[in-house]
Amino acid sequence: SESNRPRGDQWWTSKKVQRDNNCLASNLYPYLLVSIGTGVSILRVDGPRKHERISGSTIGGGTYWGLCRLLTGSDSFSDVLDLAMKGDPSKVDMMVGDIYGKNSNALEKIGLPSDIVASSFGKLVAKPNPSEGVKEEDLARALLLMVTNNIGQVAHLNAKLYKTQKIYFVGTFLQHNVISQQRLAYSIDYWSQGKMEAQFLKHEGYFGALGAFLLNQGIEHDGGIQHHKSNGKDVDSKHRKKRQTRGKLHRRTKSLGSILSTSSAS
Repeated sequence: SESNRPRGDQWWTSKKVQRDNNCLASNLYPYLLVSIGTGVSILRVDGPRKHERISGSTIGGGTYWGLCRLLTGSDSFSDVLDLAMKGDPSKVDMMVGDIYGKNSNALEKIGLPSDIVASSFGKLVAKPNPSEGVKEEDLARALLLMVTNNIGQVAHLNAKLYKTQKIYFVGTFLQHNVISQQRLAYSIDYWSQGKMEAQFLKHEGYFGALGAFLLNQGIEHDGGIQHHKSNGKDVDSKHRKKRQTRGKLHRRTKSLGSILSTSSAS
């Protein structure tokens, strides 16, 4: 229920909206692909086989899980995500309202709500005993939001720099991670003033492996067959007997758009 939600992020909500194939097929390129695993890689994609890694970050899923192993007693990544769902980040983060007051006229001047984060983990600075009144779940949630906010900021700035309005977030960090998906959706919408949109894949944790498989198999795409070279010789003839199979795989890859879904702020 609403009354049971942590106070630290009551000011934002989002929901996933399923997209159909027609919506995805029209004006797909260019887009930004943000892969969040242990670290973060950001690629600009301009078409089939046309992509470039343009940026990244060392602050990713490995950062979160590594610090959580120090801060909590969780035994697995999924356990710490469950723990974070119960946390209240406002016990750890310094909020704008902690600086200006929750009903201050200054809030109207700066245009920020009182419940937005001013400094991650900043509330612990002035406490004589920083751990007093703070639970493991509060630390887990505050840290998750800190890492996610950083990823969202880097993604937005690169999308702005490379003039891409669509941003697809993938990677195992997002599996069963509703908090980060909602925060990324809100952040991209907020920072871009509604001009950009964070989008997510239904099976977000498998697309790196799937992409590597398709590239290795030489799967056909709209631009033709991806030929492989070995010692300067075209070895595509070795795969002629497999083209029927590859054709089936090609048809399947063209339907991958059906598992895309978009999470947007509401």
